[in-house]
Formats: sequence, C-alpha cells, structure tokens
Amino acid sequence: MKNKPKILIVRLSAIGDVVHSLPILNMLRKKFPDSFIAWAVEERSADILVNNPLLDKVYIFPKKKWNKKSWAVIKEIRKEKFDIAIDLQELFKSGIITFLSGAKTRIAHAKTREFADIFVNVKLPAHDTFDHEKLIIERYLEPAKYLGASVDEVKFSLPPIEDSIKSKVSSLFASLEKEIVIFSPATIWSTKHWLENYWAELLDKLVEKYNVVFIGSANDNELIQRITSHAKTDNYLNLAGKTSLLELIEIFNRAKYVIAPDTGPAHIANATQVPSIIMIFGPTGVKRTPPYGEKHSALSTSLPCQPCFKRNCPRKDVPLECMKKITPDMILEKIF
Repeated sequence: MKNKPKILIVRLSAIGDVVHSLPILNMLRKKFPDSFIAWAVEERSADILVNNPLLDKVYIFPKKKWNKKSWAVIKEIRKEKFDIAIDLQELFKSGIITFLSGAKTRIAHAKTREFADIFVNVKLPAHDTFDHEKLIIERYLEPAKYLGASVDEVKFSLPPIEDSIKSKVSSLFASLEKEIVIFSPATIWSTKHWLENYWAELLDKLVEKYNVVFIGSANDNELIQRITSHAKTDNYLNLAGKTSLLELIEIFNRAKYVIAPDTGPAHIANATQVPSIIMIFGPTGVKRTPPYGEKHSALSTSLPCQPCFKRNCPRKDVPLECMKKITPDMILEKIF
C-alpha cells in the first residue's frame, strides 16, 4: 500500500449516520496524515463535511434520482484516481459510486443489503447492519482497522463555526438568562416519537431553572404547537425552521442538555461533545446508536419486542408501550 493513498469515503446519508461515520475520518487522517482524503455525500448532510479541516474534498450528490449532475460528480471523482474507496453505507447507490470511483481497493462488509458487496473487492467479515448489540460506530471503524489505523480513540470532527453564525445565535439567545436545555422532539418515524403530554410535563418542570429551546424543521412546528398546548407555561423559545445545520451546531455548543429520541440532531449534538445528551429509545437499539461518552444517557425499557426497527408499531395490545414506559421523571433524574 502507498504511504499516501488517495482515499474516498462514501456515506451519502442520513445526517445521523454521517455523524456516526465521522470517527473514521479522524483515524484515517492519523494513519495517513499526508494523504488526500475525500467524502461522497448527499446534499442534505453536506454541511457536516464541507470545510471540515480533516477533509481535502467533498463530493456532493443530489438527493433525488441520478441526473446529469450525478454523472458530473462521478466524472470529477474518477479524475482524482483514488487508490481506496470505502463504502460505509453499503447500499446499491453507495456501492455503485464506490465502484465507479475507479479505486483499485474498494472496501465494504460482505453480505450487505441490496447486494452492494458485488461492487467491492475487499469484503470485511459479515455481520448484521442492524445488530442491536453492536455499537454502529464500531462497525464504521472496521475499514480503518483493516487499513492499519488505530481505533482505540473515538473522536468527532466538525467544521469550524464562522463569526457570523455565532452572532446570529447570540441574537436568537439574547433574551435567555439561564442555562439552556434543548428539546428536539421530532423524527420521521412515528414510533420514535415520545408522548406529547410527556414533553409538556417535562417543559413545565424545567422552566423554573432552565431556558427550554425547541429545535426542528419548519414541518415540526405543528408537533411543537401540540406539545406546548398541553403545557401550563408559555416560557420557551421555538427555533424550529429558523436555523441552518451549522447554526444548530453552534446552538448545541451553548446548551447544557439536549433531550431527544434517536435522531439526527441528537447525534450532531453528541459530536460537539459540549452538552449532555439524554436520548429516548423505543424501536431502535439503545446499544447500537446511543450518545457516545460517559456524561450522556440513553433511556430504554426492556420489552421482548425491542428493538423492532419498525416505523409503525406492530403491537395491538399496548401500542408504543416502549415509549410510554419512559416517563418525564426518568429524564428529570438525569438532570436534577
């Protein structure tokens, strides 16, 4: 192997999974400090990677179906003549990008989903992508280990925050005088949603000591309005739909706690390593994607049906029992 191999990482989406993949970047850069290292990602997650000090190049693919822009990006990748391509997503779309990169060494696990391993020539030992007993970060580090990198220290690398973003966040927080607790209640899985009246109860019990700030997309405002309609207080700040991804990073940099289900914003907050993260697990694996670090908490019950990884609860007797059993008091115990 070359001392300075050109390396392409392929992890297109989603935001949380791109964040979970970041430690491999630190380890590859430590192993190959002078190598050209690039990342192929889709538009929605690109801000996590653009201007990252450990990356030399970010190739951005459109989110939707392949088009002329997609092929233009492939052409640009091939010009770089990569030595190694690592498929961390291990789906057909990421596999074909790995193959079309032209890299001589193409790495993924064997027996991947959608037969994506047909595109690689180095197949790491197979294991279930959704193995709920295995930390997903460890799975993403296995290609780095194969390449001889040390995997004994997990570090996340995020892009630097410009002064203009810091100024905007300071303006948004101008009226806040107490320590900040972030509520990130929304996900795209209905089964991950914590009960709305639980959020409201937690809000009522925290506002005396903390400033509570809601985050999310503009589409999450309806959920947040329902939550706050159950609360006794109107003392909170709603920033849903008002911040970019980089502004969200700066918001997390100023928070004391972040409370959320297993979703992208919580994992971004974890990557900042500033606030304490309290994550609520129902259908997904509490041992698979918990916040990384000793100061964080991952709350889950131990029902026989967990984790099911279902977007719709299959239980007819007690639907969403896994979320109902995690009470506001369980979260308050982690704070007070």
